[in-house]
Formats: sequence, C-alpha cells, structure tokens
Amino acid sequence: MTARNDRSIETLIRLAGGRELPSAEGTERARVAAEAAWRRLLAATPAVVEAPAASRRAFWGAFVLAAGIAVLAVLVLRREAEPIPAARIVAREGVPDLSGGETSVPAGTTIATGETRIATALPGGLSLRLDRHARVRFEGHDRVTLLEGVVYVDSGGLGVEAPLAIATPAGDVRHAGTQFLVAVAAGTTRVRVREGVVTVVPGSGGESRAVASGDELMVDGGAATWRHGLPSYGMDWEWSAQVAPALAIEGRPLGEFLAWIAREHGWQLRFRDDALQTRVREIRLHGSLEGLDVAAMLERVGLVTGVSLAAHDGVLWVGAGVPP
Repeated sequence: MTARNDRSIETLIRLAGGRELPSAEGTERARVAAEAAWRRLLAATPAVVEAPAASRRAFWGAFVLAAGIAVLAVLVLRREAEPIPAARIVAREGVPDLSGGETSVPAGTTIATGETRIATALPGGLSLRLDRHARVRFEGHDRVTLLEGVVYVDSGGLGVEAPLAIATPAGDVRHAGTQFLVAVAAGTTRVRVREGVVTVVPGSGGESRAVASGDELMVDGGAATWRHGLPSYGMDWEWSAQVAPALAIEGRPLGEFLAWIAREHGWQLRFRDDALQTRVREIRLHGSLEGLDVAAMLERVGLVTGVSLAAHDGVLWVGAGVPP
C-alpha cells in the first residue's frame, strides 16, 4: 500500500472523530454493507497478486473507496440513531438573546425553573413557556408532564397541527391550535384558555371536558369548577410575554409587529382609519427590541414609524390616542 493510500485511510478515520459506537443493529447493518462491497471487489479483481503495478494501484484505490463506504455507513447509521431533542430552550428571563446559545432538552429531562422563567420551542413551531417555580418533565417532542407550577402554550395560531399532551393530575390536556395556560398546585389542576379550544381527557377514562376561549376549568379530585367570560389579557397572562423571544424587527413591516405584540398580550387592535390599517403593511421597521419591556417597545416603534401606539384595557390603539 502506498503512503498516499495510508494517508487516505488515516483521513477517513480522523474525519470520523471520537464518537460513541452505534447500536448493535446499526453495526451489523454497516458490517453487512462493507462485506458486500468487499466481495464485489474480490470478484472484480481475481488476480491481484499477479497483476502489474497499475492493477495493484487500482485495487488499493478501490479498497480505500470500500473502506470509506463502510466508515460513512457507520456514521450515517449513527446519525439516524441520534434521538431528536424533545425541546429547545430559546429564552430565559433576564437573558433576552440566546443566539448561538440555545440548549437542547433530551426526552426524559425534568426542568425546575426556580426563580426564573424559561421559554422552550417544540418541534412544529409550538412554544411552551414555564413560569417561576415550575417543574416540567419532557417525555418527548409531543408530551410533557406538569409536576407543579404554571406553563403557557402557544401553538402559533388556529388550525396549527403541532400536537402536544400535557399530563396533569386531572388527565391529559390537549389543544386544537390555541393559546392557554395550565397550572398544577397540591394536586389541583387549572386550565385557562385565551384562544381556541382545549380538551381535558381524564386518565381514569371519564368524560372529556372542552375548555373554550375565555373559560377556566379547575379540577380538584372529582370536583370541577368553571369560570366563564374571562379576559384574554391581564396579570394571569403577562408573565408569559415577559419571557417570549424578542421579535427581530429589522426590515419587517409594521403590521407584522402589531400582530405579534397583540397576540403576545391578548390585545385587540384598533386603527385610526382604514387607510392606516392598509398602510402598516408597507411601513418598514429598523433597529432592535432586545432588552425592552412592552412600554419601551411601543415607544421605540412609534418613534421609528411616526405612528402613535398606546395600550389600554386590552386594546392596542394604532395612530390615535386612547379615547376618554
């Protein structure tokens, strides 16, 4: 074997890196593939020992190729075996920008927030946010167990099909494209819905309960208590907006920012007139909102665009002052 071929094999091994071994099944599949390639090679070169130098070079070149195929097969099988993270931590209270520092959450991990709040992203674009003093076990990408505390869920809008089941003492809480919160304290489960519909499915096989927008269901053992007509904004919801990942506004239309901030806070939008409602799609934003609270966001965007913004009693007034 020439020095050049030695270096080729050495390079392949070095590129493989110091990785964990694949599963027994993956190893066997790689071995079978390598053996098949080797047998085809032997069948195609029956007289290597007697062949001239050019033939020997061709043989060892083919050997290097076969070895490379075997190594790559192991790496591909290893990559296929790597588990998909159950979630990613995308924001923490007091740390508005986690660019390059997002943390994967493997299945089976329990997160206890303590004195902070955490926002996680699940596959499918679903946002799951944990309030202070919450404990959540991430069973998989579509299932978590709320051990205690409060969590907020935003699926991204009605009709979004990213599934999620939240296990609680009252049963599984499942959504149908919505925003809602779930709280567990001393064995009591509380479910409150801002938008859409949530279903509570008892683990004992009892009748499911549908919780709609503006409703709250509290389950303590076998007793259920309802409240209706609750607002979509206020202190019960505000904590979730405080840990939401900031919107990157550079180059985006004003209308997109207005829709985002109204959704985060449960506000309705009111425009000065129809012309302004149309024009906000064309007005472009510049700068950043990193590290700003909601009042500072509205002030900065208003200064950049020249469009006044004011929030009052669950309404964001655009282009006009708050009415008396």
